Amino acid sequence: MCTIAILLDVVDGLPLVVAANRDEMFARPTRPPESLGAHLAGGVDALSGGTWLAIRDDGGFAAVTNQRVLLPVPSGLRSRGLVVRELAGAADPAAYVAGLDPAHYASMNLAWGDARGVSVAYLRRPASDGVGGAGEHVVERLPAGIHVLCNDRIGAEGFPRGERLAAAIARAPRDWPGMRRALIAALADHTQEEPGPLAAPAHLAPGLARALTATCIHSPAYGTRSSTIFAARAGATVAYDHADGPPCTTAFRDRLELLS
Repeated sequence: MCTIAILLDVVDGLPLVVAANRDEMFARPTRPPESLGAHLAGGVDALSGGTWLAIRDDGGFAAVTNQRVLLPVPSGLRSRGLVVRELAGAADPAAYVAGLDPAHYASMNLAWGDARGVSVAYLRRPASDGVGGAGEHVVERLPAGIHVLCNDRIGAEGFPRGERLAAAIARAPRDWPGMRRALIAALADHTQEEPGPLAAPAHLAPGLARALTATCIHSPAYGTRSSTIFAARAGATVAYDHADGPPCTTAFRDRLELLS
């Protein structure tokens, strides 16, 4: 998943709202949300068995985005999607994350929590040749407000889609029906911009680099595969809507039944 908006104490009566687009290669096989265990659900990467976003009936969630890196990812690393499944079911999520070794995974950003609070971990694997640094394992607790996580730290430069999504949420109504409508529209945004140097690494073709500045991404081989909107209050998930396709053309479907 490549764009995750986390709203903490922003929507009236709902301390936690998450809105996310999953961007992936079209050739990678994927299944829509299904039960991942008792009172736990999420979409499934059919290659690894992992998930990009897992949701619990008690209002908890876990999610992942890739980190922006320029070097190729070595083969043989453990799936980041399996981390999301395990984190969502962990009795002590903070301890689980603290025990992760970034060297065993491609670099990633993990988000997890519930209506009581949300944390983000930035896990960057060490470069095998030492040139890219010694790795990173940093955890931060998010304050109340609007946070958009793309492929680097929250607030990092070079992600116009994240900036536009945050701005759209800030303009949206604070009641749930109004916010839900605004989120659906914002996740389907096709606005593209001329990418700056951070948004357009040298290994990306110019056309793809521009396509990646949209929130809802469309390119020949890669794009937005699905979209999810999730809302929770203390101890309960109250909304779990999923579009099994790009949100610009795919209706959101209520999937709360998967958590029962």
